[in-house]
Amino acid sequence: MKIAAAIHDLMFSSKVNAAAQGKPVLWMPRGARVSEYVAQHKPDVLLIDLGNAKLDAVAEIAALKANPATSTTVVIGYLGHELTDLIAAARAAGCDQVMAKGEFARRLPELLAAP
Repeated sequence: MKIAAAIHDLMFSSKVNAAAQGKPVLWMPRGARVSEYVAQHKPDVLLIDLGNAKLDAVAEIAALKANPATSTTVVIGYLGHELTDLIAAARAAGCDQVMAKGEFARRLPELLAAP
């Protein structure tokens, strides 16, 4: 499994690396466009911090899912549970799984366990 991460939180970055259990994680550089990065690197899974104010996650997910070359990438997003409008917008844009930060952290090993 090829994993890409649009996460710039050090705590979650270390949790992702631990849960990946040796699978390589492609860390998206700050300022990069998610849709372009995914098109270039073709990951199976994209982990994305939906609450990152410097990233228009909803627009990037919509672009990703609209592109036939990247539409099959599984997008797993997380955010604060109180951001209900953003949760709905992410789902409408095509985010495959949207969860609260706590659930994301707890389920990471399971989410990244697929071959």
